[in-house]
Amino acid sequence: MITLSDVYLDLPNFSLKHIDLSIPTNDFFAVLGPTGSGKSLLLEAIMGLMPITSGTIFIDDKDINALPPEKRNMGIVYQDFALFPHMTVKQNILYGVRYHDLSPSSVSTRFDLLVDQMNLSHLLTRYPGTLSGGEKQRTALARALILDPGILLLDEPLSALDPMLQDDLKHLLKSLHQEFSTTFVMVSHNFSDVLFLASNGAIIRNGTIEQTGSIKELFEQPNSPFTARFTGMKNIYTLPAASPALASMVQHNGNRPRAEHGHMALRPEEILTDNRGARDTCFAMEGVVTRLISRGFFYDVVIQMDTVELTAQWTRHDVLVKQIQPGRRIPFFVPFTSIHTF
Repeated sequence: MITLSDVYLDLPNFSLKHIDLSIPTNDFFAVLGPTGSGKSLLLEAIMGLMPITSGTIFIDDKDINALPPEKRNMGIVYQDFALFPHMTVKQNILYGVRYHDLSPSSVSTRFDLLVDQMNLSHLLTRYPGTLSGGEKQRTALARALILDPGILLLDEPLSALDPMLQDDLKHLLKSLHQEFSTTFVMVSHNFSDVLFLASNGAIIRNGTIEQTGSIKELFEQPNSPFTARFTGMKNIYTLPAASPALASMVQHNGNRPRAEHGHMALRPEEILTDNRGARDTCFAMEGVVTRLISRGFFYDVVIQMDTVELTAQWTRHDVLVKQIQPGRRIPFFVPFTSIHTF
């Protein structure tokens, strides 16, 4: 387990502050946050590349503050790959072996396994300048994993790749995590990557942890307006609700807010165009469409309902078949379980 206890890291123009974090062994853990929130700095603090100002980092209850990066049994892969341009793919992969006490036979076995899994056998004599983005990323992953690290840190591992390569690498990362007894910690702000890969995570904002929990909890049970907005809730309202329809939802959803709850939220994709046979578990509402915003394969549909606006997220098929357009009054449905208060 990785444990950060009251960790501070002070830089001239930025700081990590009061970081308390626990990452289970063999977990696939995601650190999410806006650009400039401290995600990559947090990885570098765990790796030992950026010395912390105060607090303690533990690996399995062992204080590793004084250990240099090469003694922490970790690997790190950056979004720009950081390959040595004057070395071949094979030389890059094997570069770190000389600095670790690994038997030649175990290195050879692991090398063959990684080269096979990552489809690098035909590239071993090539140089990084001749590789595609996906080939560079697979080489960087093999270089980190050849050392059999207990922890692999991934800094935006998919952001430099085109969409097709991103999809391939997501499946590769998932299979690698299942294959090796390694804890993966990934920095990302791409929700689809996180939802596909990670089990647990943390949201960081301005150098502080906003919320930790399972990925499901982060996206469906935010604990603050910032977390709700960041994870795409879109429909966030203060309580008590001024809208009669919202007030009715909160009152009758079976999960009434506690006294300290000042907000309610509703994910746009959980607003339905029909009740799909679940009439007894949905609120039946109606409103006037004010805007349609194309997002490519789906639309944001903005609906005026009594005194508030809601944003739904519906497929192009639903919008076309149901002839949804601005100015039209339409029915829609909200499952009881979709109403969240915090």
